Amino acid sequence: MSSFLNTPRRMPLAVTLFATGLCGTSPALAQQAQKEELRQIVQPAGGMAASPSSLTMYGLVDTSLASASNAGGRVRRMDSGHMNGSRLGFKGSEDLGDGLRSNFLLEMGLNSDAGTMGQNQGAGAKSFGRGAIVGLSGSMGEIRLGRTVVAIGSEVQAVGDAFGLGGGGNLQGIQPAPGRVNNTIWYQSPNFGGFIAKLSYSPGETTVTSGTATSSRSGASTAASVFYLKGGLSAAIGYSTYRQLADASTLHWFHSAAAYDFGAAKLFGSYATFRNPGAAVTPATHAAADNNLMFAGFPLVGYYSGQDDRSASIGIAVPFGVSTVLAQVVRVDDKGPLNRDATQFGIAYIYALSKRTSLYADYGRIRNRNGAAYAVTGATSQAGLDRGGNSHATHVGVRVAF
Repeated sequence: MSSFLNTPRRMPLAVTLFATGLCGTSPALAQQAQKEELRQIVQPAGGMAASPSSLTMYGLVDTSLASASNAGGRVRRMDSGHMNGSRLGFKGSEDLGDGLRSNFLLEMGLNSDAGTMGQNQGAGAKSFGRGAIVGLSGSMGEIRLGRTVVAIGSEVQAVGDAFGLGGGGNLQGIQPAPGRVNNTIWYQSPNFGGFIAKLSYSPGETTVTSGTATSSRSGASTAASVFYLKGGLSAAIGYSTYRQLADASTLHWFHSAAAYDFGAAKLFGSYATFRNPGAAVTPATHAAADNNLMFAGFPLVGYYSGQDDRSASIGIAVPFGVSTVLAQVVRVDDKGPLNRDATQFGIAYIYALSKRTSLYADYGRIRNRNGAAYAVTGATSQAGLDRGGNSHATHVGVRVAF
């Protein structure tokens, strides 16, 4: 068995894009776990193993003490997976010769505060809800089959997220995005002069009933994206759709993100749109759809019919020694009839005790308008709303990767 942090020497460009990630060439170790989180998003499922065959067991435990808002005021509790989702995983790769490799990954979410299984939301518990994929990789690129580790739209977000998709200021807390998807056929191209393309299709696998409004394509998801890296610049653009089970209408997401590493600091930015022209997506219908699609940036009141969001963010990561300070602002401007706007602010301090272990403290706040109900989230944690319909949370935690 090898460690999750003992990463392969041979990496495709997309791996390098995220692995150089948040701290760039700085000696700071404080964001090591986030770089590994982002590295896993794009690397071949079993990694580009140095040996002919490999099997890796890896994991991460993230536990924090939280003070978060709820309807009664404040609640004090212990959370799992605030900065990075706690998990246990197995991945492997076999050299088949002539540059061809077979890969697999099985990754389960864990609730480290209670010892229970994560990714239990929606239609049934998921033993390996964070990812269950098998595939082939070679000179023509890579193909995966199964439940993806993260959907393509979220991968684009990761490029422009100073918080690395976790912590109280992360983009997925407020910016709508598709999440993990079942039944996925996923393709990543080779590197072409700094560009990498990705495509995915996920059939809904639903049963059509005569006389209903649904079709055989209900529940299906599609996504396409392009990633680019040159020097200190990283950028990505992507488009995703999901055909609703309720009325076969289509949700549309567009994401664009960029980051530039100046050495002493790294700047991040994103711009995204979301449109729901069909039926409202309530928490109940979201739970029913979760067997096919998990939404990120999902407000507690759901998405209403006619919602038409524009969102933008700007963030910064400043490393010094073994410490890193993160800050990010995200604004959602709803152009739909209900005008549900929101603004999120987050700040975090991370201190690396080693490459595997770090301490962190962070604060996130969301100000909602006109019935918007976004709540501060981490990688897997979520605060509630206070009496004024806003949300705020403070976390102090420790995470260990192995």
